[in-house]
Amino acid sequence: MTGPQRDALLALPDDEAIVVRYHSMDPNDLAAINSARTPETRLGYALQLCCLRYPGRHLRRGELLPAVMLDHIAEQIGVDAEVIADFARRAPTRYDQLLTIKARFGYIELASPTRTTLRAWLELEAVGLIDGRVLLGRLLDELRNRKIVIPGISVVERMAAEAMHAAESRIIADIDDRLDSDIRSRLDALIAEKTHDRQSRFSWLREPVPRVASASLIGLLDKVVLVRATGANAVVIDRRYDPRMEQFAREGIRYTAQAFQQMGPARRRVILVATLREFEPTLTDAAIGMFGSLIGRAHLRARKRLEQAIVASADQGRDRLIRVAAVLEAVSQAARAGGDIAAAVAAVAPLDTIDADAALIRRTTRPGRDNAISEIAPEYRTFKRAGPRFLRAFVFEGRKSTVPLRAAIKILVELDGDWRTPLPDGVPLGHIERRWQQYVVTDSKIDRTYWELATYSALAGALAAGDIWVPTSRLHRSLDTLLAPSADAAPSQIGQISDPHAWLDARAVELDAALLGVSRGLPGGDPALFTGDRLRFPKEPKTDLAERDDGRRLAMNCYGLVPTTRITDVLSQVERWTGFTAQFGHVSTGLPPGDERAFLAALIAEATNLGLSRMAEVCGVASRRALLRMQTWHMREETFRAALGCLTDAIHAEPMAAWFGEGWRASADGQAYYLGGAGEAGGLVNAHYGRDPIVKIYTTITDRYAPLHQTVIAGTAGEAIHALDGILGHESSANLSALHVDGGGVSDIVFAVMHLLGLDFEPRIPRLSDRRLYAFETSKRYGRLAPLFGHRLNRDLIVNHWPDIQRVIGAMRDRTVTPSLILKKLSAYRQQNSLAAALREVGRIERTLFTLRWFQDPALRQLVTGELNKGEARNSLARAVAFHRLGRFRDRGLENQQMRAAALNLVTAAIILFNCRYLGRALAELEKRGTKLDPTLISQLSPLGWDRINLTGDYVWSDGIELDADGLMPLKLANRS
Repeated sequence: MTGPQRDALLALPDDEAIVVRYHSMDPNDLAAINSARTPETRLGYALQLCCLRYPGRHLRRGELLPAVMLDHIAEQIGVDAEVIADFARRAPTRYDQLLTIKARFGYIELASPTRTTLRAWLELEAVGLIDGRVLLGRLLDELRNRKIVIPGISVVERMAAEAMHAAESRIIADIDDRLDSDIRSRLDALIAEKTHDRQSRFSWLREPVPRVASASLIGLLDKVVLVRATGANAVVIDRRYDPRMEQFAREGIRYTAQAFQQMGPARRRVILVATLREFEPTLTDAAIGMFGSLIGRAHLRARKRLEQAIVASADQGRDRLIRVAAVLEAVSQAARAGGDIAAAVAAVAPLDTIDADAALIRRTTRPGRDNAISEIAPEYRTFKRAGPRFLRAFVFEGRKSTVPLRAAIKILVELDGDWRTPLPDGVPLGHIERRWQQYVVTDSKIDRTYWELATYSALAGALAAGDIWVPTSRLHRSLDTLLAPSADAAPSQIGQISDPHAWLDARAVELDAALLGVSRGLPGGDPALFTGDRLRFPKEPKTDLAERDDGRRLAMNCYGLVPTTRITDVLSQVERWTGFTAQFGHVSTGLPPGDERAFLAALIAEATNLGLSRMAEVCGVASRRALLRMQTWHMREETFRAALGCLTDAIHAEPMAAWFGEGWRASADGQAYYLGGAGEAGGLVNAHYGRDPIVKIYTTITDRYAPLHQTVIAGTAGEAIHALDGILGHESSANLSALHVDGGGVSDIVFAVMHLLGLDFEPRIPRLSDRRLYAFETSKRYGRLAPLFGHRLNRDLIVNHWPDIQRVIGAMRDRTVTPSLILKKLSAYRQQNSLAAALREVGRIERTLFTLRWFQDPALRQLVTGELNKGEARNSLARAVAFHRLGRFRDRGLENQQMRAAALNLVTAAIILFNCRYLGRALAELEKRGTKLDPTLISQLSPLGWDRINLTGDYVWSDGIELDADGLMPLKLANRS
């Protein structure tokens, strides 16, 4: 632990709640205290007794007493707190009283017999723990409960450390004893055997997921087979060891083969078992994801082929029409002259050409959209070998509705891609979607190619929706398993709505009143607001140009006073203010980075997209290997999340930040980053951003510009399902109750979930013309609004599924499941899935109410737009930070991309905190000079400026920076306005 952490463990309480809890005295205590003769000795007696109770140690001579503690104790015994000065000078009296207190109240010292008993208790407690600080806290509580006087903190810290080590040795020995000789030899072979000269099998297992290809899927399946062949998952392990096994897995993923070879045999084998048990669900999810990507690619290619065929058809359309006209003329002339029609037609064009013309004309003139399925048959080669292997590799379970699909899967496994074996009679067709049917069944026969492709496509959709699941997966488990609380979780009852009827009655009344209010107000409003059976936005007032210029002038004056510095020194100052690097505990020991500058250099290398090799060349504080050690052992998702929470709290605590917002609103927005180099293989092309592959970083920030959360999503992924991750998954103490998103983050299910969680969901609606309204009453009740309505809301559907809805909401509230994971499955459900349909009905209630508010309330539109503009401005700062390599991410794996996004978010948070603190000082300086400050203009300032921060290439630290009494650099006072 750090020094401040040690000091805090046994510090005298300065929190009133703790003081009242531990230092309130009963009649027996008061009787003992009143045995002392003078006020000062009574107060001294009481203080020593209370100190033994909490924090559980002796009161030190001359120790400074927190005022809240001293006043509370003095008040109870009826003496003046000032008399403590007289008692402090009487050392013999203090020692005599201490002996009397111990004898009367049963306090003992930590002697040998007691120490032995505690050591055994500690080892049992340590079995299920991985954080020594938790065990130390339990030890201190146990010492207090047993009335054992706590000695120096180093003593109990050493006892906890020894217990953690003993528990780990015990666990390793126990698990190693359960491994038979075959498992041991297979585990050793993972490290010793090579896939080629430079790569061990273990190293091959943890390679990043390659590009989308059938060979990549086969490679992932080979890895799953290898992991299962080791027998690691067959080892029966005590559930109490689960936390330690997870810790071993985190270490094992980072160890090289050489590091494993240097370990003791038992420890090496146990860490390998833990790592392999983690590998199987990870590889399973990767294989399922690759299978889904191959299906998506097949449909995309089919769509492109269809478009090319249509374009080619259009190019050849003139010649075709001329040819068809010639055929018709020849038929007509031959019929009139009584000639040979067949010969006349054959003279114009061959019959095969005429058949092709007819087929193309029918396709282009058929009503409805063209079906890309007609062009998907060439994609069968992708699945001929990989498809059956994928199906054999996993056990697929599912709902009753998936029985035909699972029967089809069984047939495909038996056929194994061998076309010499014909399809059995009566193959299942119940899983075939309507758009496939005309191609699967032609002339009363089954087209095997289309039947197999339709089955693979149906399986990918069922896995995405959760209709089919794989027990060994982590992401693709059954909905019941995903929502089940952990064994030690205490489900929260806060915010649950027990009576759906009462809730629906209230919402129906509110919805009816809102709809009637808008409907009745339309005749008296601007006719342009309702034209062509569509709602239109009122024109927004334009911003006052003079006010905009005044705001820009104030920003320039403030930033002109901010000192110029490097990004390295910015992070060093923020570290001194917040200690955020202490959150990056070592994956094994939990200790913070030992070299602050080396760690910050690695952080900057990730955030700026520079890379560790180049950073090692320019920073001068560490080698590439040292930076790599910092990245490997200290930078993880949970450490980044904790550090970001630390900076978010610091930003919210800044007085300057209070000008930007009230601190309870958040907004989320996605930002596209192009991929380059090896990273291109893992990206997707989104036509909105051009023809290069991208990923998007979806970031949530508060109304005070403090970043809360970030995640990397695919370039073509919808943003709606990720909208809740930030507001529910952050580690800061910010109490957020409203979320704003752009149009991409809106869906009926998100509206439902946000409302049922007790949160306000206020997205920006770009246009009202395509919005549908919903009500429990008939649409005719609402007059001119009637053309805007969709179907009537289904009250019974909501009531019948209310328990399931509450279970979903409870799992999100208790953090049992990541919101985006469950929302992805619910959003992927087919329309007939009743739970998803019920949630959509709830969301349509809330969406309609919000749409009406959005239409009527210009202040709401202005507020939401302003909050979203903050996120877009923050994206500009992020773009400026991550500028190296043309701003293109070259990381192959999602995990590496997530780390880069987390580092980028953390560095931008540090810049925002730096700017908040110095902008506050700049405003104070301007006010000191006599500048009149308009509060409206102050609230329009932004802590996102980077002109005064050198982000480009100068990654060295300044020694001996001039700091004032507050530990801050002086303002640039020479720039007087």
